[in-house]
Amino acid sequence: MVNCPQCQAPNQQNSAFCASCGAQLVPAEAPAAAGGYMPPGQGAPVGYGSPGGYGPSGGYGPGPAAPTGQYSAAGQYPPPSQQPPPGYPQPGGQYQPGQGGGGAAGTFQFDLKRLNRVDQIVGVASFVVLISIFLPWYTVSLGAFGSVSGSGTDVHGWLWLVFVLDLAIIAYLVLRAGWEESQSPVRVPVAHDRLLMAAAGLQLLLVLIALLDMPSGVGLDWGAFLGLLAALAAAAVLVPPVRARLEQRLGR
Repeated sequence: MVNCPQCQAPNQQNSAFCASCGAQLVPAEAPAAAGGYMPPGQGAPVGYGSPGGYGPSGGYGPGPAAPTGQYSAAGQYPPPSQQPPPGYPQPGGQYQPGQGGGGAAGTFQFDLKRLNRVDQIVGVASFVVLISIFLPWYTVSLGAFGSVSGSGTDVHGWLWLVFVLDLAIIAYLVLRAGWEESQSPVRVPVAHDRLLMAAAGLQLLLVLIALLDMPSGVGLDWGAFLGLLAALAAAAVLVPPVRARLEQRLGR
């Protein structure tokens, strides 16, 4: 029986109006299912997931369990094949910062194989030039008393520029052999071949000036010829036709 809310007269359970006063009777609300879920046939609002073991319509029928994670903007879960990009929250997890970003400097590990044959020749030739400027470059004859020799830096103090330049070339090649190109902390705005060609060309020019600008009565010694040959070798292998033939014959 249902009592009328106005006159408290008893009425049948399925009556819509009171038989005594004619007031509309409010039907009793259906009890919610245990656990707070909607009873069968009443779906959950769009944007809310269904708990594991319940059907997609909100009922107690079988259905796939909702995955653990966050809802998308439309209120639905993404397909299982679509995974969040690296660094974004994974299902059931927290934010994880990305690892191994591009361009990050790795550990220095010297490997001569990272340099091609041309780079290796330029490095060795520049080292020979660096050593040669401290060897006998010039000689002065003293007649019956024999002769006196002097290094390149003894006559031309500015040959220390060649020393600094050779150190820069060697250091650059060592750094290039220590890291992969994508991980190197050294970034230059000029292409590798052009940078090496400019440095080797400047080295050859300074050596030629030192050989041609000799004081009167001074001759060349064996150290000068060694430095000249090494400077020529460093510059010659960087000329495009010579470089192409050398790489073809020796391999990179």
